[in-house]
Amino acid sequence: MNGQGPVVWIAGTSWDGVAGTDKRLVESLARFRPVLWVDPPARASLKTAGRLWTRRESPGTDRPADPVRVAGSILRLRVAAPPGVTRPGVRALTALLLERAISAALVRTGWEPEAVVVANPLARFPGKVPGSKTLYLTDDWIAGARLMGLSRAVIRRVLEANLAQADGVAAVSAELLAQAVALRPSAPGTVSAVVPNGCPEPAPPSSTRRTPTACLVGQLNERLDLDLLEAVQASGEDMVVIGPRADRDPAFRRRLDALLAAGNVRWLGRLEAAELQHQLGVHGVGLTPYADSSFNRASFPLKTLEYLAAGMAVVSTDMPSARWLGTGLITLTSVPQEFALAVKAALARVDDQDQERLRKEFAAQHTWGARGAEFQRFLTSAGNSSGRRTTGTANMSRRPATQLSGGSR
Repeated sequence: MNGQGPVVWIAGTSWDGVAGTDKRLVESLARFRPVLWVDPPARASLKTAGRLWTRRESPGTDRPADPVRVAGSILRLRVAAPPGVTRPGVRALTALLLERAISAALVRTGWEPEAVVVANPLARFPGKVPGSKTLYLTDDWIAGARLMGLSRAVIRRVLEANLAQADGVAAVSAELLAQAVALRPSAPGTVSAVVPNGCPEPAPPSSTRRTPTACLVGQLNERLDLDLLEAVQASGEDMVVIGPRADRDPAFRRRLDALLAAGNVRWLGRLEAAELQHQLGVHGVGLTPYADSSFNRASFPLKTLEYLAAGMAVVSTDMPSARWLGTGLITLTSVPQEFALAVKAALARVDDQDQERLRKEFAAQHTWGARGAEFQRFLTSAGNSSGRRTTGTANMSRRPATQLSGGSR
């Protein structure tokens, strides 16, 4: 660690949830700075939430707002919220509870944060917590509101308010950053950058022979294009599916039920990290079969780079994020029959060691370690921007990130 000040990270998921963008990036960022990870406020009774607000009780801890060390220099803070968090009055109360809990935790730790990062679609920047303000967009939250069971109008208002206050705006994709610009141009001096998802360090060479099996990893929900998966299943190739179900639509559920029940499909559910890496090391081709939607077009799927880091061939929907990677190591098609044929062709070459080496070499450029270093530099840039906006100075020549109005790489 190089002495940089702490970061308050207001996360979009619980630390105990499925490890995604938030958690992976924070684990890497913590090499440079201490991080206070703030879970999304969890539903509690009005009585419990009120006690937290008056600092008399904090659920699951000995004292109010006691953060717990979860890894290295990462502390985790849990915050209770009353039921109905998306309702206007309750939303305001929850914001007060969140700010008070963070302030109390900072007093207990003695930390004075240099940066506050909001990566949560419902959270506002806490007004009384010091530090530069960075908004990190991990998904198109407005387009995905229904998928998350949230209100589009509420998310839009929160986003607009945060964009108006942010010293820095980062996003996992260029499309997502462009949407932020269109939603609300920021104040002069705000900096922006694309900081995409990353992957683990590439797996070392292995003597294990791969099986001619297609593999899908991730949450099973309406983001998937079932036409593509059904085409692979109908082609007769064996397929392994790894991840929890999170589907809501009845028609989608029936089709997914039938797919998972097929004789050449094996569903393993959610796996621990070590077992997941083992599975990626033995199957032949990884699948990224996303439906064509505004939410998916703005996303940057974790699984594509994870497949490459494991040495797997990849067949993906033709998405902007896959094109952004700029490599011929990923086969891109959104046509079901072409998708199935690409999977069949990849499985015919599962023992191509030269291709496996190239995939791992490419993935090594996109690890979470590299992403953490990128985000560290961006926070420094946002901090400089905050200082200039506060003092009224305008030294733009040393800014390493782009102006928000100027787009991204």
